[in-house]
Amino acid sequence: MASTFRLSISFLTLLLFSLWVVEAHTSRKLISIKKNEGQDISHLLKDGEFDDPSLYMYFTLNDLKLGTKLLIYFYKNDLQKLPPLLTRQQADLIPFTKSKLDFLLDHFSITKDSPQGKAIKETLGHCDAKAIEGEHKFCGTSLESLIDLVKKTMGYNVDLKVMTTKVMVPAQNSISYALHNYTFVEAPKELVGIKMLGCHRMPYPYAVYYCHGHKGGSRVFEVSLVTDDGRQRVVGPAVCHMDTSTWDADHVAFKVLKMEPRSAPVCHFFPLDNIVWVTK
Repeated sequence: MASTFRLSISFLTLLLFSLWVVEAHTSRKLISIKKNEGQDISHLLKDGEFDDPSLYMYFTLNDLKLGTKLLIYFYKNDLQKLPPLLTRQQADLIPFTKSKLDFLLDHFSITKDSPQGKAIKETLGHCDAKAIEGEHKFCGTSLESLIDLVKKTMGYNVDLKVMTTKVMVPAQNSISYALHNYTFVEAPKELVGIKMLGCHRMPYPYAVYYCHGHKGGSRVFEVSLVTDDGRQRVVGPAVCHMDTSTWDADHVAFKVLKMEPRSAPVCHFFPLDNIVWVTK
């Protein structure tokens, strides 16, 4: 088990370094805000649908079957615009709490009312907020702290697997991260009897991952989808949160899925630079 865990950690280390740009003296860089990059998506949308493609990541449990077609946006950041990955020693020198917001904005030379300043405030708010009932949550501010917190939450002696979303095409330069219609071309495979943590990269001047999972009630699937033209395949994890009764009634998922708040399970895919940890 120990050797398997070490292999997983080695893989994660390579994965994170492939996702992050590490530069000396760059702790003041901030991740760019997601943009549509001029993509014309009007021909894909029906009246009343959202024009922000990043919202197209949610679906229902009934959608999770062979042959279902969904409009999905798998976003990937420009590697040259990603914030740096700090070591634990570097991260521990910088406060990470909403109570120090003014200090942090001054430290990173960012104004409070700018998009970057608002993003920092929101990220710190997510990380400082208390976990809801039945939830595990934490924020990792370095690779070392992320791994330590994962082990503390999921168990020091369990076998762990790292899952990410991958896009596969015949030629690397033909990948399109635009909004596409995707179809489940294989029956989704449920991972039964596992624990899971989903880790989402947050907007911040350096790499921060917000990780959360529930003690029960979430189902994890391995999925395989293909675009209408058959040229692009996406494989990776999808999670269905079976109990949404404690979610904020204004959660965007309810609006996207056009359902009554807290009335039904909500499923979602993961952006390409997010991480899902599961026990084997």
